[in-house]
Amino acid sequence: MKILSAALLALAAAAAVAATFLPLSELLIRLTPDQPQTAYVTTGWATHFGGTKDEHGPLFGIPAVAAAAVVLVGIRWRKVAFAGAAALAGVTGMLFVYLLNAISFHKQGNITIDPGLEAGFGNGVWVLIAATILAFGAVVVHPDD
Repeated sequence: MKILSAALLALAAAAAVAATFLPLSELLIRLTPDQPQTAYVTTGWATHFGGTKDEHGPLFGIPAVAAAAVVLVGIRWRKVAFAGAAALAGVTGMLFVYLLNAISFHKQGNITIDPGLEAGFGNGVWVLIAATILAFGAVVVHPDD
């Protein structure tokens, strides 16, 4: 069970870090009726609007990477693994609610600008959720200290 738990914790940590480089939210918007839709994509480290990268990235990746580090330390101690899984759940939940609000705002606030607006979660959110589930699964099979 120790090897299974360690493998799940390592996989959860790797998935959490990888998720920060994937799109967390994606928005396709047309700023004027004669323009094609432009992609507005947010990752854990940067925001891209079309081909332009925002200098002031959101840095959502920092708490996710910190939680992933605690998850890795949890390979040794079950209580630390639980704390890491809980931290990862908190980061994922906070990010999910923030992005849900931002996506809803864009859908409602820009309907007059672009009725064909598309806004939604990117793959990064789903990978973070999967990492959280893996981390808690690892805690369940982790041998007691």
